[in-house]
Amino acid sequence: MSRYLVGGEQTTINSTITELFPSLWFNAMNRPPKTTKELADFVHSASLNHPSIKKTFVNSADITQAKKFIVQAFSMIEPKMLKTKLDNAFGITHYLYETNKSNPITKAVWGYRAKPPGVPSNHAGDIFLFFADKSIAGISLKAGSKSSAEPKLNSYVRTTLMKPYWKQLDPRADDNLKLALWKNVYSKVPGLPKSVNKDNYYTAGRTAKINPDLDSALLKLFKSDPDEFDRLYQIQNRISKETLCNLINSSVKVTKQWINEEFRLEKPQAVPLILVKAIGTRAEEQGDKLVNFLSKVTKVHAYINKNSVQEWFIDVSDSKGKKLTLLMTIRSDSEYRPDKRKGKLGALAMLKLLYRGVKK
Repeated sequence: MSRYLVGGEQTTINSTITELFPSLWFNAMNRPPKTTKELADFVHSASLNHPSIKKTFVNSADITQAKKFIVQAFSMIEPKMLKTKLDNAFGITHYLYETNKSNPITKAVWGYRAKPPGVPSNHAGDIFLFFADKSIAGISLKAGSKSSAEPKLNSYVRTTLMKPYWKQLDPRADDNLKLALWKNVYSKVPGLPKSVNKDNYYTAGRTAKINPDLDSALLKLFKSDPDEFDRLYQIQNRISKETLCNLINSSVKVTKQWINEEFRLEKPQAVPLILVKAIGTRAEEQGDKLVNFLSKVTKVHAYINKNSVQEWFIDVSDSKGKKLTLLMTIRSDSEYRPDKRKGKLGALAMLKLLYRGVKK
């Protein structure tokens, strides 16, 4: 069994490296780091209760989490991934100092859970910059290659169906997805006891809890016939995409509300949101084509990319025929493994839902 984190736990620590590490350095040092190693060594030995560093945090609970995450970053992230994320953190730290030259920053605050005073609780920023002129900006951080499209929405299928506006539009969308997945996917799992049925194959609460008998049957299938396991995953993925496409296509108004509230748009607000993308050891601000176009949208059309297991699209158009195509993905949050069975079929109705940006 690997000692390295995977899935959502790895994602949390990866984000900590790119969000927290630059903030800690900026608040404590009067110059940018010379090397990635210098940044890493500083964070590894930093006292989080030191006055200049403590201002990075909204409250003591975040300090406690930060201490835990820093230890995990240096001991439980695969070395190649750790190097990549430290490179990104180095670039983001330099971005903070470049920003400081034109608009002096008094402190950088980590927006892990609680938001600092003056920032709405639902703000999508990862780091909040407090400027000498008393203004505040939220920075949404992404990392990847020069041509990659990093997610600007990072959610799950069932989580989305449970949003109040989608629930009001279709109160049974969640139940219908559960039934469709049972009929087309989970009832087809070999060796499943008759006691497992459409109602109890998983229990839906704040999270979905899988029936233990189904869990055992999925593990046996994964070990005995991985090709069939993946075939059923593809059906699970397709049904999840179709469910969301049908919902989106049923209401322009609700779709626009969903995009406005859940996508990380750089929209005008009291605390602006700025998207910054790290590529290697460099970080640059990115533009947002959708933010100013959304209010003009009069038509939406969601559809599946038939040549891809995971990708789908949403076309949003205005009354004059101008169109933007939104790049969407539904996928497993992690691989399915005997020791961690939350990936693929183990995710049930909770496959990962991503918006990656506007198609060029």
